[in-house]
Amino acid sequence: MKQLHESPPSIPRSIWILGSVSFLMKISSVIVFTITPFFVTQVLGLSTFVLGMLEGFVEAIGLFSRIFSGIVSDFIHKRKSIIAVGYILALISRPILALSTNIGSVFLGRALDRVGNGLDATPRDALVGDLAPPQIKGACYGLRESLSRAGSFSGAILAIALLWFTSNNYSLVFWIGSIPIALALVVLLIFVKDPVSEKFQHKQIKKKLTFDDVLKDVLNLPVHFWLILLLSGLFMISNFSGVFLLIRAEEAGLDLHLAPLVMVVQNMATACTAYPVGYLSDKLGRRSMMALGILLVVLSDIFLATGSSLYMIFVGVMLWGAEMGITQSILAIFLADACPGNLRGTGFGLFHFNNGICLLLANSLAGWIWDTTGPPFMFYTSAVIAALSTFVLPFIHKKTS
Repeated sequence: MKQLHESPPSIPRSIWILGSVSFLMKISSVIVFTITPFFVTQVLGLSTFVLGMLEGFVEAIGLFSRIFSGIVSDFIHKRKSIIAVGYILALISRPILALSTNIGSVFLGRALDRVGNGLDATPRDALVGDLAPPQIKGACYGLRESLSRAGSFSGAILAIALLWFTSNNYSLVFWIGSIPIALALVVLLIFVKDPVSEKFQHKQIKKKLTFDDVLKDVLNLPVHFWLILLLSGLFMISNFSGVFLLIRAEEAGLDLHLAPLVMVVQNMATACTAYPVGYLSDKLGRRSMMALGILLVVLSDIFLATGSSLYMIFVGVMLWGAEMGITQSILAIFLADACPGNLRGTGFGLFHFNNGICLLLANSLAGWIWDTTGPPFMFYTSAVIAALSTFVLPFIHKKTS
C-alpha cells in the first residue's frame, strides 16, 4: 500500500560531487583574484589604472562567455563537456600567470581564467537543475552555493598563508593554485553524470536543434521568466563589489594586512546560509526567502553606513554575506523553476549576462556616489534600490513561489 506522505528524496550524489568540484574551483579562483592585484602593482610596477582596465576587460570577456556557454550547452545537449573545457582553460591560465613578465601575458592568463569561469558557471547551474529532484530543488541549489562559498573563504585564507610561507613568491603561488583545478577536472570527468546528454543519446534523436530553433524558443519563454530577469537585474543594481567592504573596514581602523578577513567573514556567512535557506524555500516558498534576503541587504547597508566601530562594520559585512547566500541561491532557483529543461542552459546564460551588466552598472554607480557624496549615501542608495526590487516579487509566477 502506497504511503500518503512520502518522505522527500535525498540530495543526489552528483549534486554533492558537483558542489565539491565548485569548492575546489573557488579555492583556485580566489587565490588568483587575491594575489593578481599585488602582482601587477608590486612586481610588474604598473598603476592601479592599468589594473582597473585589465579587470574591466577580462570581466567583460567572462560575461559574454556565460551567455554563449548556456546556449551551446542546450544546442549540443551537453553540459559536462563545456564545464570541462572551462576547467581546462582555467588550468592553462595558471602557468601563464606564473611565468608572466609583462601585462600582455597577465591579460592572457586572466582572460583564459575568466572565459573558463564563464564556460563553467552557466552549464553548471543548469546541470544542478537537471539533476535536482523537483521537491528539493531549493536544497540542491543551496548546497552547491554553500560549498562554493566555503571554497571562497578557504581560498582567501590559503592565499594569505601561501604568501606568508613563500615570502610573497607570487609565481609559486600561481603554480600551487593550479592543483585544485586539476583535482576538480578529474572529479568532474569521472564522477559527475550529464542527464541532458544521456537523455539525448538514449532517444537517438537524429536532428539536433538549430540556433534558429533556440532563438524562437527563447522569444517564447514565459512572461514570468522575464519577470525574474527584471527582479534579478534590479536587485543586482543594489549590490556592489567586495572592494567597497574592504575600504569601509580599513577606514574604520582595520589594519591593511588583516583586510582579507573581511572576505573570510563575508564568505563564511554566505556558506552558512545558502543551504538552510534553499532547504526552507522548498518548504516555505521562494518569495518569502527572497524577501528575507532583501531585508538583510537593507539592514547590512544601515550598519555599514552608520557604523563607527569595527564591530558594527563586521556585523554589516556578516549580514551582507548572509544575504548573498540567500539571494544568489533563490534567484538561481527561480530561474531553474521557470526554464523548461531543453532551454535551461540558455536561460541561465541570459540570467548571468543580465546580472553581470547590472553589477557593472552597480559598481560604477557605487564608486561615483562614494567619491561625490561619501560612503554613507552609497550604502543608503543600495538599501533603497534593494527595497524597490520587492515590488516585483508579487508578480513572479506562482510556480516559483
